[in-house]
Amino acid sequence: MPTDNSIADQMRSAIGGYLLPHRHTALLVTIVALLGVRPLISGVGAGNAVFSVSVMLVLVVALYTIQVDELLGDRDRLLRQRKKSALVGWTLAIVAVIFRLGDIVSPSHQLATASSISLLLFLGFVAITELLAVLKQRTVTHETISMSISVYLLFGLTWGLFYIVLFDFQPHAFSFGGAPIPSEQQVTPVLVYFSLTTIATVGYGDITPLTLQARYASVAEGIAGQFYLAILVARLVGMQMSQSAGHVVDDPSSRDSETKKKAERKN
Repeated sequence: MPTDNSIADQMRSAIGGYLLPHRHTALLVTIVALLGVRPLISGVGAGNAVFSVSVMLVLVVALYTIQVDELLGDRDRLLRQRKKSALVGWTLAIVAVIFRLGDIVSPSHQLATASSISLLLFLGFVAITELLAVLKQRTVTHETISMSISVYLLFGLTWGLFYIVLFDFQPHAFSFGGAPIPSEQQVTPVLVYFSLTTIATVGYGDITPLTLQARYASVAEGIAGQFYLAILVARLVGMQMSQSAGHVVDDPSSRDSETKKKAERKN
């Protein structure tokens, strides 16, 4: 008879064995779910609880992802960096979970603000960690592409949370184009939407930053988003061309064809 511990170990191994090679895709899926669930359930009574569950899921998958990334480079130094990253990540995640649960159990303006700040710090840390991991990649795979998209969306989420915190301290930081100022429950999807349109430089104009801090944050996000896309696309194209060139060199049939062409030229 298998014991409870052995069953738990088997389940943990099975989940880890499937999640490990697809961890960046899993992170991307949870981020997309987080972005999609809030506007869909904003008017539902249990919307805040469902959104909180989505946040917790992103926290768990993000923690797992940043702890098991490949050690590309000096192994001893990277192991030390991994321990430090794990400590920082766990600390920020635990604080974010505590404030989020507190806001669910006993909703208050102070807890909502603390939850937004702690989540801002955690997602910012994950975004930087994942960005460094993207820059270390040497080959283009499905996971590399998922990681790149995740970093872009994490940037949008992080800036959105910054706008939420800024709006909390500066209620007139944004103009909503004649629409009423969103309530505390509505401000999260509204300002995350503004962040995503800003980083994509869509600029519908329905939300406008008014204070100096909001304006400079918006400009910084737009510039960072464009630089990221330009550098990322150039890097991915360069890696793909290097991969293709390497495959051609390693392919025996290509070497044979080159030998035949050289022989024909001599004749």
